[in-house]
Amino acid sequence: MSSAQAVAAAEQEEPPCPPAIVEDMFKVLDKAMRAYQLYMHNNPTYQKSLENAKKAFEPVWAQTGNLPITVTDTQFKYYGRVVHEMADKGGDSMPWLLFKDGLREMTLFPGFEDEELAKLLSIFPRVRRAKPDEDDLLTILWEQDFQYMRYRYVEIADPSAPLDTNAEPGRWPAPVGKELEPAWKAVEEARAEVEEGTSAGDGASAPAPRPSGMVRMEDFDSTLYFLDPNEIEYLRQETDREYKLDLRRLVLCALLDIFELQVDPLVRSEVANDLEALVLHLLSAGQFSSVAFLLREIDGTMERAREVKPADRERLGRLADRLSHPDSLAQMLQALEETAQLPSKDDLAQLFAQLKPASLPVLLDAIDRTQNVELRPLLESATDRLAQSNTGELVRLIKSPKVSIAREAIRRSGALRTAAAVPSLSEMLSSGADRVLRAAAVTALTDIGTPGALSGLEPALNDEDRDIRVSTMRALGARTHRPALSKVEALVKGKLSKEADRTERIALFELYGAICGDGGIPLLDGILGAKGGLFARKEDPELRACAAIALGKIGSAAARSVLEKSVGEKDVIVRAAVTRALKGQAASA
Repeated sequence: MSSAQAVAAAEQEEPPCPPAIVEDMFKVLDKAMRAYQLYMHNNPTYQKSLENAKKAFEPVWAQTGNLPITVTDTQFKYYGRVVHEMADKGGDSMPWLLFKDGLREMTLFPGFEDEELAKLLSIFPRVRRAKPDEDDLLTILWEQDFQYMRYRYVEIADPSAPLDTNAEPGRWPAPVGKELEPAWKAVEEARAEVEEGTSAGDGASAPAPRPSGMVRMEDFDSTLYFLDPNEIEYLRQETDREYKLDLRRLVLCALLDIFELQVDPLVRSEVANDLEALVLHLLSAGQFSSVAFLLREIDGTMERAREVKPADRERLGRLADRLSHPDSLAQMLQALEETAQLPSKDDLAQLFAQLKPASLPVLLDAIDRTQNVELRPLLESATDRLAQSNTGELVRLIKSPKVSIAREAIRRSGALRTAAAVPSLSEMLSSGADRVLRAAAVTALTDIGTPGALSGLEPALNDEDRDIRVSTMRALGARTHRPALSKVEALVKGKLSKEADRTERIALFELYGAICGDGGIPLLDGILGAKGGLFARKEDPELRACAAIALGKIGSAAARSVLEKSVGEKDVIVRAAVTRALKGQAASA
C-alpha cells in the first residue's frame, strides 16, 4: 500500500468524537484568539472568552483521549472531516498562521485547556507580527515546551519532505495516535527502499575519467588571487578616507581653481555666480566651516590668479562683506539663538573669524541679549578679535545711541584694557549718561587701571547714584590714587560724610586713610576726639568710628598714638572701631 493510500484509509475511519463537537470547540477557540488581540488580559471580556474556550474542551474529552488535527492552509481537519475553515489567508486565520511556518499536524491531550491554552493564544499575535529576522512558529513552540500538545512539521524549503517519525516525543515532531501509524509505516518503507537502491549503486559506481582538455574550477587555487593583509588594510584606509572627504569643499576648490586658471571673463563671471549661490545654500544648511573655508581661500586665489579684473576682484571680495552686513549677520545670529542644537563650536569659530569690522555693533548687541550659554563665548571671542584690531571702532561704539551696544562696548574696553577708551569713558561719567552706562564705565576704568583711567574716575565721586560713588571710592582706595586727595578731603569735611549711610561712610574714610598719609591725621583726630561737652557739638559715634578706621589705614606711628588715646572710649561703637584699627596696624607691622 502506498503512502497516499494509507493516509486515505486513516481518514475513512470513523472518528471517536463527533466532528460537530470539535467544530464547536474551534469556533469558541477562534473567538478567544480574537479577544486576546483586542483586550488586555485583565479585561472581563477576555477573561470570559478564555473561560468559554476551556469549557468547550469538556465535551471533546468526554468522547476521546486525544484530538489529532491535520493542518492545511485554510482548514483544520479531524479524521479527514473539516472542523474549522478560514478561506482568507491572513493574520486572523489560525490554520494559515500554523501552516505557513510548516506545521502540518497537531494533537491535543486532556489538560491542554487548563495549562497551555493561554500560551497558544499568546503565540498567534507574535507569529502574525513577526519579522523575517525574528523567531518563527516552530522556534516559539519549542521554547514554550508544550506537554499537552504534540505536533509535526515539514521544512518550508522542501514541502515534499516526509515528516520525521524518529524524533523523540516532546518538543519536536513525534508520531502520536494509532490511527496515523499506517501512513507513517508506508513512509518508512519507501525511505528504506530508496536507501537500499542508493547503497547498491554506490558499490558499483566509480568516478568516470575526465575527458582530455576538460577544465574544472577545483583545479584553480583561489587563494592565489586573495589580497594579503597589508593590501586589505590599505584598501580599507583609502575607503574610509574617501568617505570622509568633504564634497562641499571639493566643489568650492574646483570652482576656485577654474577662476584662477581660466582668464575668460564669461567663465569667471559664471564661477562668481555659482560661489554667491553656494554661500547662501551653505549658510542655510548650517555649513559654516565650509563658508569660512571659502572666504579664506578667496584671498589666496586672488593673489595667484592672473589678469583679474577689478570688477571680479570686488565681486568676490564682497562675499565676506555681505556676511558681515548688519542685516544678514543679525538674521543669522537670531537663527542661532533660536535653534535647539548649535553647530559645532569649531565651525562657528571659523565663520566668526572671517567677519569684518562692520559686524562689531551687531556682535556687541548679540552678546548683551543672548541667553545661549554656548553661543556667548563664541560671540565674545569674535568680538575681542575685532575690537583688538579695530580699537577706533570700539571707542566710537561707546557713544552709540543704543544702550545695549554702548554698554557692551564699555565692557569690552575694560576687559581688553583699552587705554584709548579712557577719554570717552571719563566723558560718559561727567556727562550724566544713563546710570547703567555710568556703572559700566566705572568698572571699565577700574579694569584699565592706568593713571589716566583712575583720574577719569574722580568725577564719579560726586555721582548722584550711591552705588556708583561707593564703587569709585573702593576702586581708588584699592589703587591708592593720591591725586584724588583734594576731592576726597572735601567730601570728608562736607555734608556727604554726615549724610551718607554706614557703607558709604566706611568706603569714604578708608579711601581717605589710604591716600592722605600723616597729613590727614589732624582732621581725623579732630573727628575721633570730638566727644562733646556742655557747649560743644557732639559728633555722631559712627562718624567717629569711621575716623578710627581711616587712622588704621594710615598705619603710621602718629596715627597709632592718636588711636591709643581713645582705647578707653565709653561708646561701644567707637571703642570697637579703635580696637580693630590697632589690631590691623599690629598685623600689618
